[in-house]
Amino acid sequence: MQGRLEQLPPILKLVLLLTLVLLCGSISSLIMGLIAKPIFNVDIQSVESMYGNIAFMQTFQILQSISLFVLPSLLAFRFFYSEYKLGINGPGKITFQLGLITFLLIFISQAFIGYSAWVNHQLQLPEFMSHIFQWMVDKEAEACALTNLMIQRNNWWQIALTFIMMSIIPAIGEEWLFRGLMQRELGKWLKNHHIAIVISAIIFSAIHMQFLTFLPRFILGIILGYLFVLSGNLWVAVLAHFFNNFLAVVVYIRNANDNGEIPLDIPEDNPFNLWVIISLLMIVACFYFIRQLAETDDKQAYY
Repeated sequence: MQGRLEQLPPILKLVLLLTLVLLCGSISSLIMGLIAKPIFNVDIQSVESMYGNIAFMQTFQILQSISLFVLPSLLAFRFFYSEYKLGINGPGKITFQLGLITFLLIFISQAFIGYSAWVNHQLQLPEFMSHIFQWMVDKEAEACALTNLMIQRNNWWQIALTFIMMSIIPAIGEEWLFRGLMQRELGKWLKNHHIAIVISAIIFSAIHMQFLTFLPRFILGIILGYLFVLSGNLWVAVLAHFFNNFLAVVVYIRNANDNGEIPLDIPEDNPFNLWVIISLLMIVACFYFIRQLAETDDKQAYY
């Protein structure tokens, strides 16, 4: 079974990967539909009923993340690569120094990513596309409301569940799917890992269906893509993704506890300053040091 489909052309692997995602996602939706009423007393046809049951929404979120990202990726790693461990890890080695610089990279990148969020919110569409723009606004508001609902902080158990749901599972599942599989196979198909990184980052951002925050998520995808390529280790990208989400949740909880504001609000005034420039320069510097620290043998076989 291991590596049975390794000789398939990359484009066929990508088609099969998409099929696995759709299949697993459909099965999870079916399961939630079957257990909604008997276990959670939720009417699956009513948005108000679903949003009114936090336990149901948290369960749905966790199951959806596992079924859309984690499970299809595990199956693909098993069938696509003869060396399972090398496939899921990459040929590079992760060290304490590499991990430390990765944490620093994500921390100092927040200024530049935050500025890109403000730029994204300046988006204006022509009048004849006003209905599309309103759809974007509605989707962003829906995502914000859902995040406010899902992040519970009344006790330590809820806080722990929030970090598992919002930081750990997405970091592992999304990096396995978008960087470990999609970016890797696109790189083999297109013979250019730079294009593969950009395409994967576009899909990574678009799949969240939040286009008023598309740019910062796209930039994060670019950073994560180059982390994988330069380090040669997929877990470096997972670590970076986790830390990014962890910071977002911590800031959310801190701001909500302090003054009750919605922590996801984008500043109205232009936040561009010297720190934004320093942030961009430091991102490039961190990439350089990560490339120097990376210990890889034959990365090209897996990109």
